[in-house]
Amino acid sequence: MADDRRSGLPWMQALACIGLAGSAQASGLPWEIWESPARFAALDDADIVVEHSSHCLDGCRYDRSNQGPESLVDNPYPQRWLYRDGAEVVLFDERGPGALTRFWMTTGDGVSRCIDPAIRVRFRVDGASVPTLDVPLAALFDGSTPPFTAPLVADRLSSSGGYVSRVPIAYAQSLRISLLNAESAPGTCDPSGWRLLWYQFNAHRLMPGSDVTSFVAGTDSPGLRGFLATPPGSDPWSGMLAAQPFAVDVMPSAPVTLATRTGGGWLRGIRLDVEPAARAHLALRLWFDGTLTVDMAVADFFAASGTDAARSVLFGEGTDGVMYAWWPMPYAHEARIELVASGPAGVAVSVSGSLAFDGTPPPPDSAPFHATLSSQCTASGELPVFAHRGAGKLVGLAARYRANGVVDRAYLEGDERIQFDDAIAPAWYGTGVEDLHDGGFYFDQGAFLRELGGAGLIDGDGSGETSAYRVFATDPITYSSALRVTQEAGLSPIQPVPMCARHVVHGYRSDRPAVVSYGRFEVGDAAAVSTHAYTLPSSATCAVQHGAFGDEPPTQRSASVCRTTSGSSRFTFVLREAAGSLRLRRTIDVGVGSPGTIAGAPAAAVLVDGSVVGRFPPAASNPARRWQQQEILLGVPAQAGLLDFEIVPEYSVLAASHGESAWELRGGWIDTLFAEGFDPPKQERVGR
Repeated sequence: MADDRRSGLPWMQALACIGLAGSAQASGLPWEIWESPARFAALDDADIVVEHSSHCLDGCRYDRSNQGPESLVDNPYPQRWLYRDGAEVVLFDERGPGALTRFWMTTGDGVSRCIDPAIRVRFRVDGASVPTLDVPLAALFDGSTPPFTAPLVADRLSSSGGYVSRVPIAYAQSLRISLLNAESAPGTCDPSGWRLLWYQFNAHRLMPGSDVTSFVAGTDSPGLRGFLATPPGSDPWSGMLAAQPFAVDVMPSAPVTLATRTGGGWLRGIRLDVEPAARAHLALRLWFDGTLTVDMAVADFFAASGTDAARSVLFGEGTDGVMYAWWPMPYAHEARIELVASGPAGVAVSVSGSLAFDGTPPPPDSAPFHATLSSQCTASGELPVFAHRGAGKLVGLAARYRANGVVDRAYLEGDERIQFDDAIAPAWYGTGVEDLHDGGFYFDQGAFLRELGGAGLIDGDGSGETSAYRVFATDPITYSSALRVTQEAGLSPIQPVPMCARHVVHGYRSDRPAVVSYGRFEVGDAAAVSTHAYTLPSSATCAVQHGAFGDEPPTQRSASVCRTTSGSSRFTFVLREAAGSLRLRRTIDVGVGSPGTIAGAPAAAVLVDGSVVGRFPPAASNPARRWQQQEILLGVPAQAGLLDFEIVPEYSVLAASHGESAWELRGGWIDTLFAEGFDPPKQERVGR
């Protein structure tokens, strides 16, 4: 290959992985971004960030678990737990090494409520039979249980209706989170007795064998704590970089260059002092290595168009009125920073501020920084937020939302939907606009400005506007070959609310995919079954199944499903070339089981040549949208040879049958793509 397949900046392959101020290298666990700005800007094809939420299973409006006052006709599958295990309901069950880096929830019956003290939460790390942590659910957010204390957690008062924890819960083998006494019943917090719970979990999946130190109750995260405690406007990496001050008058249509740099390095910080009235008429342009990656009004880029400005740890407006951005922005050869005014002719815009540079060459896995703006309206369906073919990750979002032609705050009900790498259904499926930004119930506790999420302007009656932001610092939206982000307009597909939204997305990206398909087969394709030596146990039954995926509008699929209740299936893939991290994707039928009680698919071990190289997590049952896809990383070398797979489901009363329909092997970019189906090369089998 001509360049490093993992490099977002392929020209950097010859550069040493030298660290920036505050860290020696970009290597390390991907969520530990507080250790290095280089890690924040890195693209890592051995990291998958997933979300599990309480979104409605069949397109209805009720994005939470437990039956509420609505009828079962309107909400036929009210329970969203993965499964029930005795007296406990399981919300989260991941297999393999990784970390839970965000846990958001809310509860109430139209307004946010306290969490009923009878509900307990239990964390089981690495398959422990005794919970690693067993406390009242409220104790995760009220500051009474270290390390679950501010600024790593917030309750509904400080996060405006939402409860959120960003304590990293790392695990070497698995993590299961369950609740006790979560069923609807009269309690001290909610007079309705419904105990309605909305939740979102964001977690990293790593390659098997990754060096992860598992969470122990009471273990703190001082690095993240210090990062989040940085005063707004200051460098959260404490790089002690010398600022380059400037003061200029910018005339309309006469660009002013604030700085240029040659050679490899980083633009690490921007501070701008501009009168609020002029911010919409002053554009920031950032050029890196000859490419214009940012071109928008400073009001949008800094999310600072008025008194509702963001005040996050990485961008916004400080208490001194100065706008700031601390996104690490790498360049290999050159950087240029410009300001362009578009106000009344002859009227200059006075600007002062400073720039912070670091001349350390970026590591090879660094990717160019981009910020994109979309501003659209729709009467129904969904609004496009961001789309890209290639590899990357989103790290920031600033948005303004409003109803369009109606007075209705229900535009805040819309779910974000995020589809990765040409998967059909969203892998992130939200539960509402305010939930995305760490709040709840239309931000019912008013405006709030926190380190990683907030809302500076709250629409009180549906006639105004809502402004909000989110920094995906430890839970970035990562993708390896394609990304599509949309925002639902209103309560549900059949209950739309005309709305408009203005989104600014901050992220890192490469136009070349990091991961591509090495081969795929359907279990009902006789030729493919023969090519891949696909075999099933005697318990298997195969039949064509008709159903839909969980996207909107739902994609229909009619395909064979081979269902087993015991034993294992086997198949092979032949690789003439391979690179990077290997991934396995399964398309499964989760229409069996019982939503909230019995999982639609069990966890499953993946073996290559008899050694376990990965594990699929269990999947929730969904009779309404029965097709689902899951993707995991494999702990097997990426090299030419024959991969002999065995899939061993973990059958139990909690998930009694496994319905597989298609398998796909994906891996790192290679310059010469191959066609599979030929004779195996004369090379050793690929094993651990």
